[in-house]
Amino acid sequence: MMTPDKVVQAYVSDVARRLPRAKRDDVALELQALLNEELQGEADAQGRAADEAMALDLVRAFGAPESVAERYRSADFMIIPATRTSGFVALALGGVVLQWLVTLPLALLSEPGREIVSLGSWWLTHGIGALWWPGFMVMTAIIVGWMRHKWPPAQTTTWRPRPGDRDDISRPWWAVAGIAAAAGIATLVGSPWIAQNFLPPAAAHIFHFDPDFVAVGGAAVVVMWTLTAILNTIVFIEGRWRPLTRDFDLALAALWAGMMLWLIMGPRIFMSPLTDEGAKGWMGVVLLLVLLDLGIKIYRRLQGPHTASALAAISKA
Repeated sequence: MMTPDKVVQAYVSDVARRLPRAKRDDVALELQALLNEELQGEADAQGRAADEAMALDLVRAFGAPESVAERYRSADFMIIPATRTSGFVALALGGVVLQWLVTLPLALLSEPGREIVSLGSWWLTHGIGALWWPGFMVMTAIIVGWMRHKWPPAQTTTWRPRPGDRDDISRPWWAVAGIAAAAGIATLVGSPWIAQNFLPPAAAHIFHFDPDFVAVGGAAVVVMWTLTAILNTIVFIEGRWRPLTRDFDLALAALWAGMMLWLIMGPRIFMSPLTDEGAKGWMGVVLLLVLLDLGIKIYRRLQGPHTASALAAISKA
């Protein structure tokens, strides 16, 4: 059976041995004085002398030795600050997924009928090779952390309030973007007519759509364009984004990404193989932009409220 003092001393020693040697003595003296004071207070509150059980209850409630030692450790060399961990993880995983989205479809389409073999070959090359990105980020974070430790930046900040609510839109620029999008859609849909009327007959056939695609894929694309146009019109009329329209925009971006992937890997779009291949190549570029936009929107959505009404709701909680 141990005396209360021995219990406290053993606990303090267990904590101190987990600390850098230069800090052990000071921390041990401070922690022992704190625990003895709390133990005496507990004994006075219970109206009896302290014993082993009371001392054990006290130190156990104080925390595990390794957890207590972490409280006394200074962040001498931090690779990634806690406030940036989620962003670091998102960037690391996003880079890997982006490389997979670029290389996997090309690998599966390289040998039709041998997708399983192509998948295995892809994994041993580009698949597992994409993990270079997280490794590169970790090594960069280590170098940056060491530099910040050796040459800490001045404790100043240039922070200023945001000049405006980013949910607001600029109607003139919004109108210009809408006109440009409508012109692009009209050009794409009317490409067979344009080719027939403005290109030599020998070259006009290269822009003819596949009839099977028009019946299914074309109809699906038109539906997506319509939904996007409706959403953008609502935002234009209101002059700003709202949480509801943000959610619809996020859902539409995800649907567009899925449709673009289907168009690239699925049906033939143009009758001409060369035109079809070129169109799908450009769609691959657009898909990357859509995925980038989707990632930015998800990141911003997870960052918390950015509107006055949301901040007011938090202040009342």
